[in-house]
Amino acid sequence: MKLRIKGNSIRLRLTQTEVNDLQTQNIIEQCVQFPNQSQLKYGINILTGDDGLTVDFAKNKLSVNIGSNRINSWYSDEEISISGYVDNPGNEKLLILIEKDFKCLSPRDEDESDMFPHPKEKH
Repeated sequence: MKLRIKGNSIRLRLTQTEVNDLQTQNIIEQCVQFPNQSQLKYGINILTGDDGLTVDFAKNKLSVNIGSNRINSWYSDEEISISGYVDNPGNEKLLILIEKDFKCLSPRDEDESDMFPHPKEKH
């Protein structure tokens, strides 16, 4: 799972295996280890029977929580992403974006074997 933070937005990109794991386990998590022994954990939690989207950050852990009613069609559908805004104090909203990770159209020095086929990829 890739994590991208820019300004007031959080974007998570998932491989095919991670999408399958999320569907079967209702949670996926990753951890970044830093040289000073600190960590940044991040993940997605599925809330059964819910259709909301929330985010928490506590104890060096970023948790994106999404309702099962909202994500179920994304698993098998042609939907690429799920997005929504979360209210923050001071009227500045936080954008949350969860996406399927596609192979790049141009060659890169990265293992893309578990990424989704790019929609514009020539067969």
